[in-house]
Amino acid sequence: MNPRPAALVTGGAGGIGREAARRLAGHGLHVVVADIDRHGAQTTAAEVGGTAMPLDVGDPYAWRSVVDHITGNGLALNAALFNAGVALGEAEVLDLDLASYRRAWSVNVDGVVFGLRALVPLLEAERGHAVVTASLAGLTAVPFDPVYAMTKHAIIGLVRGYGPTLGNRGVGLHAVCPGLVDTAMLGAAREELDRLEFPLVRVPDVAAALVDCALGTDPSEVVVVQPGRAPLPYQFPGVPGGRTGKAMPALPDLLPIGTRRD
Repeated sequence: MNPRPAALVTGGAGGIGREAARRLAGHGLHVVVADIDRHGAQTTAAEVGGTAMPLDVGDPYAWRSVVDHITGNGLALNAALFNAGVALGEAEVLDLDLASYRRAWSVNVDGVVFGLRALVPLLEAERGHAVVTASLAGLTAVPFDPVYAMTKHAIIGLVRGYGPTLGNRGVGLHAVCPGLVDTAMLGAAREELDRLEFPLVRVPDVAAALVDCALGTDPSEVVVVQPGRAPLPYQFPGVPGGRTGKAMPALPDLLPIGTRRD
């Protein structure tokens, strides 16, 4: 029997993850719904006809169980959506709770790094795509939650850095950057946003962009999703070069520091 095409969604218990799981299932993929919220993951999996598994994305050893689940159930991984994320909502560095800081980095950054380390071989076999739910906070300053913005900036750098390497191996790597999304993550800020009539991004619009990248229909490396407009690729500005009097090689042409022998 041929392996069944499958997709993994982390943070799939609700919000964007649940909607993305629905859409992936609609494309005929068996969806593995992974979330630290076991009950929520089971609810989503039951709805989409997939399977659920508890997962702390920041635990590098937990990812072994994800690989075992996929390979042990006769699944072929076509797409991985790294959607799990947490915000702090703390603007003052002196009030920053260190445990919350560590947890934000663990989920938002480690969860992607560890996931890629575990799943790239499976994606490579199917020429699949990995997609990260990033944020506009990864492209601009966010004074009301600088640590969250820091983690999303890190993810953008990760995607842009690994993208060409993984692309050479047949694996697509993308980041989707929505503005403020109408989810529970807004917390207490939702009331103020409603008062200001601030336009929020709809969950289905974010999920649609994620799935388009996951299925390879949008080749963009970084996609921006804003209210009232179609998703669009983000154009990164260049950086000033040095004044050396001679042409300088582009960074991709330079040897990685660890390989130099001078």
